[in-house]
Amino acid sequence: MPKITVIGLGICQPPLLNEKALSALRSCDCVMGSPRQLESVGQLPAPPKPEQGPTSHQVLLALPKLEHIVNDIKGFDHVVILASGDPLLFGIGKYLQRTFSPKLGYDVVCISGVSSLQGACELTGLSLQDAQLVSLHGRPLSHLNRHLQPNRNLLILTDKYSHPKAIAKALVAANLPHSLMHVCERLGYEDQTSQQFDAKTLSQSSQSFDPLHVTVVRTLGGGNVMPSFPGIADAHFVTDGESGKGLLTKREVRLNILSLLQPAPQDTAWDIGAGCGGVAIEWALWNPLGHVYGIEHHSQRVACLNANIDAFGVSANLHIKQGRAPGCLVDLPNPDKVFIGGSGGDLSAILQLAWQRIKPGGRLVASAVTEPSKATLRDFTQLVGQQPKDYLQVSISRQDTIAGQDILRPALPITLMSWHKALETEN
Repeated sequence: MPKITVIGLGICQPPLLNEKALSALRSCDCVMGSPRQLESVGQLPAPPKPEQGPTSHQVLLALPKLEHIVNDIKGFDHVVILASGDPLLFGIGKYLQRTFSPKLGYDVVCISGVSSLQGACELTGLSLQDAQLVSLHGRPLSHLNRHLQPNRNLLILTDKYSHPKAIAKALVAANLPHSLMHVCERLGYEDQTSQQFDAKTLSQSSQSFDPLHVTVVRTLGGGNVMPSFPGIADAHFVTDGESGKGLLTKREVRLNILSLLQPAPQDTAWDIGAGCGGVAIEWALWNPLGHVYGIEHHSQRVACLNANIDAFGVSANLHIKQGRAPGCLVDLPNPDKVFIGGSGGDLSAILQLAWQRIKPGGRLVASAVTEPSKATLRDFTQLVGQQPKDYLQVSISRQDTIAGQDILRPALPITLMSWHKALETEN
């Protein structure tokens, strides 16, 4: 069985490796890493005995792009892949374990070193358990938005597009201008440094930083740009003018829908008829370990949905599928949870396909406003042969005025039904 050993080099220079890691380096027939990592390993002391040194046929290779690793490791019995810090903390380890699973005939072993995030905690005195870990490496800067609430400790891994000044500008835009930022540079090297700034000052400065850095943020300020609890105000969403506001599920109804769906970590979810993204955005924001697929055919609403994805920083786990259901659902992964908020006249067919595709133990929730749609939901209940788990109507009245006097003006009531698909072991 081909073996892959992933060695986290930690943040010390030269690396402090245990005997397990050193043994893998001595016995492997290929070492892959960045030029800097290969140079670091070259600084290690020679093995105590010549026969324990690298074999004569050992190959040193620059680490290729992830999609090319599969081809590049062919022909080697034991490959060592060098990683920064801890390969199982926002590192390459998880990808390699998933790609080269035992089912495919590989043995993947990860050896962790001290991560730069841990080094930043040591330098700033922050306890790791009190911080939220955020990786912007290879991700859009907008991914940070979902974390920009007051009184949070953020440990941020960055790349050239998410440098500290860009982070500072994002903090100011989120009404957190007094946030304290520690930029920890060249961790583990003799010339490591840590500088402290407030976000507003740094956003206006011309300060530059070493590419090897970690940013530690304590968010301070009024905030209120990003929600800190479920129930996002409707006004915070981008809609396509007055007409688009009707394609946004209102906050009170949205919370009822999410309560019926009960989002859970690792869920695969469909929001059919996502509109401008009211349900899908809130679903993805509060369940970061799940994946939501927003299905919408109207191009202008898709544009609004994209804008809301950036605004709320949910690009990592909210995916847009533009097209008409049920036809466009064919190539989506089977869902654990489905919400049907719009159907384009194909509600019956969408309900049946969703029920067929939903995993055992999953939940299906649908909404209806018109009498024909309500009738379709009742017909579906007969078709699947079970009563809905929940059947309710949400009626909301909002403040308005008439002749200068306050009134509560009722909105159209929304009917919600939910069905739970039995587990395979249930009768």
